[in-house]
Amino acid sequence: MNRMRSRIFPRCLVAAVALWLHPSWARAEVIEEVVAKVNDDVVTMSDLETEETTLLQELYRRYSGAELDGQVAKAKKYVLRQLIDRKVLLQRASHLFDVNKMQEFFLQQFMDQQGIKTEKDLEKMLSQEGMTLVEWKKRLVEYFAPQQVMRAEVSERIAISEKDEQAYYDAHREEFAVPAEATVRDIVITAGDDRDAARKRAELAHERATAPGADFAAVASEMSDAGTKAAGGLLGPVKKGDLAAPLEAAAFSVPVGSVSDVIEVEHGFHILKIDARNDAGVKPFDAVKEEIESKLRSQRFEADSKVYLEKAWSEATIWVSPKYEARLAPVD
Repeated sequence: MNRMRSRIFPRCLVAAVALWLHPSWARAEVIEEVVAKVNDDVVTMSDLETEETTLLQELYRRYSGAELDGQVAKAKKYVLRQLIDRKVLLQRASHLFDVNKMQEFFLQQFMDQQGIKTEKDLEKMLSQEGMTLVEWKKRLVEYFAPQQVMRAEVSERIAISEKDEQAYYDAHREEFAVPAEATVRDIVITAGDDRDAARKRAELAHERATAPGADFAAVASEMSDAGTKAAGGLLGPVKKGDLAAPLEAAAFSVPVGSVSDVIEVEHGFHILKIDARNDAGVKPFDAVKEEIESKLRSQRFEADSKVYLEKAWSEATIWVSPKYEARLAPVD
């Protein structure tokens, strides 16, 4: 399909669609309460319950605690609007795309990602859930066609220029600030009950670590009392604020490749070697250009999507049962 990209089946959505295979949703037609109408399509109470159940199952899989509570409250608030959105977009899809080709396209994508070799194998799996291949094709279109409409009508029409990116970079340079950072190794001599003896050990360690051709890591592995001795005293990259004041002063002032003096602190003594250091600065524009483009595209898509959906709603005949109007959350 020339207006669709080849990868329209993210794996997280495969899992969501798979929820629709649950036997409770493969039920016979019954007379149900109508929640809303979108042109000639109806939204039933079962549709609303299914939509909410699917959303909640996904949220319970992804979140926990207070974050889960917030996500659940939001999902329940917007579930009816999202369901009507999808109905509106599905109807638009029938005017933009060849639905029969969409069915085959989505079906093949689904089979490829699920590792299903033939339609016969798929039919066998579906029959165990009380569903036919025709019904499943319809489900796939119902789920994924609205996304294709938003992609074709909104996402693919967004153009981000380098001028836009540069303007964002200039206005938000603090987002791309890089703090000063040092990679250091540390020999730690704990004071214990005999501080004078510890000081002598520290002075000996310093003498060995600064001797011509000395291997600081080897001295640290042999003499340090810290757990980092197994890694040759390596502390890794540290930023300002990570270390105690006297250690930080050495980490960001001693020349790279050099060893500090013996630094006395309350618990004992430290000797630092500075392996590398980067000064504070701002990432160059070229290094963050793609990041900025992605952010601007996301912001533009969110704004343009709202405009597009408002227009789509205005061009459709939508009725919501008074009983459920309170569940139709306003557009954010």
